[in-house]
Amino acid sequence: MAKKKKKKIKIPKSVLDLRISQKKFAKKNNISIKGKGLSKREKKRNKKRLRDSYSESALNGLNKAVKILSENSPDSKKLMKVKDGVDNIIANQDIMKKVAKIYSKNPDNYSSMVFLPHMIMNTLVYYSQDSISDQEKKVAENLDKEALVTFCEKILKSEIKRYRKFGVPEDISYQLATVIPTTRLLRSSRQWYRKLIQSLYMIAEHEPVDLDTILSAIQKIDKKKSIEKKAFYEGFYSQFILTKSSNKNHSFSDNQKELHETLIEKTLEYFDGIKKSRCKDLLKAYIRNRKKAESYKNDTKRVIKFIDHANSNSSYTNLKAVVQELISDNSSNELYLT
Repeated sequence: MAKKKKKKIKIPKSVLDLRISQKKFAKKNNISIKGKGLSKREKKRNKKRLRDSYSESALNGLNKAVKILSENSPDSKKLMKVKDGVDNIIANQDIMKKVAKIYSKNPDNYSSMVFLPHMIMNTLVYYSQDSISDQEKKVAENLDKEALVTFCEKILKSEIKRYRKFGVPEDISYQLATVIPTTRLLRSSRQWYRKLIQSLYMIAEHEPVDLDTILSAIQKIDKKKSIEKKAFYEGFYSQFILTKSSNKNHSFSDNQKELHETLIEKTLEYFDGIKKSRCKDLLKAYIRNRKKAESYKNDTKRVIKFIDHANSNSSYTNLKAVVQELISDNSSNELYLT
């Protein structure tokens, strides 16, 4: 059977321009900011023109770039260049201030900007590390964190409001909106389920997490064409079982421990509650993912040992039957269910 061709990703010019400096942008667009023939007034006017043009181009580029990145994992050189371009603009505080002003005038023209706050927050986390280089520390000193967060809140105003409407506290609503502003993300790439799970643990580091309320809110966050409930929960729990068991679990806060136990319990209840045939299909997919990771020498223990629920004492009777059947079908499956 022929391999399915990967969809070719077209990178617009405005996205490619995110990586270039203002100086190169000026040269490329014939904007003179130096030269003996220029008067002080002309230099001043051209510098303003350059700043305005560069910022407007940056906003257009960001709007397209974050959409491309939201739909694809940045694991190719081409997409890494797109990500680098976005990072280049976020780290330029003067340009970001101008971008925010332009965006505020016509936010409806930049609908994909809802995907930018996730990258902004990742940038802030990165530059808050002690291990960054001296050059990066200089960039960190110039970042206006408050202004960037304010910009994120402005972009996500309606999404935050929606989360709050469904009973999520304000601070958690902001954090969720930066990761999942729309369930379109969950339909486009599995990576967003993984990022959602990671964000839940991050939230739980500081405060309790009401998992049922949060998952219900996410599933309803879109006013139109929201993700189907069945597809959402299947995607979420199918991703959670792939979460690797880690030594970090020993340093969990009390809230994180409670969240971790709740996630495991809810996941087992989910797999036990669906049709046996579907449960078997999902666990087969899980085994395939484990085997694929193994082929890259990247497989390790996961958060749930399904084999523990194959014994006669298991209260998850449907799940027990499926696990036993999978082992009966192929004894090697036991290795990946352990």
